[in-house]
Amino acid sequence: MKDCVRGNRERKHKLLTALGLCAALLLSTFTFAQQSSSITSTNDSHSSRDYPKEIRGYKVELASVEVKRSAKNDKKSSSDESNTEALIQLGEPHVKSVSPLGITLEVPVTVAAVKQGGRVDFLTFEDMNVNGTPVTVSEYDHPFDLPNENPVTLSEPITIYISTPRAMLGAIGEWREPKSVWPVTGRVYVFGHFKKFLFTFKRVVPVELNLSFKNPLKSGA
Repeated sequence: MKDCVRGNRERKHKLLTALGLCAALLLSTFTFAQQSSSITSTNDSHSSRDYPKEIRGYKVELASVEVKRSAKNDKKSSSDESNTEALIQLGEPHVKSVSPLGITLEVPVTVAAVKQGGRVDFLTFEDMNVNGTPVTVSEYDHPFDLPNENPVTLSEPITIYISTPRAMLGAIGEWREPKSVWPVTGRVYVFGHFKKFLFTFKRVVPVELNLSFKNPLKSGA
């Protein structure tokens, strides 16, 4: 009789243990699914491109930088609003130099106010196109703090270099159908130390660019 009771207790104990393991497994699966969904939604803008895990000793962080919106944005046009809500904003370009090899433009850069804190060490640019023409943008190696209250124009402009053959092709297109505004697309990598809670992390954040600036070749621009 005692052996029978002991056996029943052991079977109940094993059953409860098995149920507990199943519940824990289901809970962990549900939690992982929630995390995966969150990561997927956060990195949706980066889903079409594969990034390396690390660049120049900085861990790649596929995170969306939260830009603070201003009440003034409501009064702007859709094009201006798109530029204003971007982390990186480009000002009016100026021709710095012209040589047989190409044309160099200087473009002021404004960084939007963001919710995150941190300090940017330098910026690099990749796959940059201006008005459909591939260009070379020099690395910006002037450190600056991320603004948290108001947008800040960086102390030095970026330089955009257009080789002569590409400049000629672009000029031909402008003579045929001149545009008052040139679209600018590409990618900027923001290298720096970013704050999260009480900690600071060394990261590089890729930011896709879809901006515009005034045509420097059009009279009155």
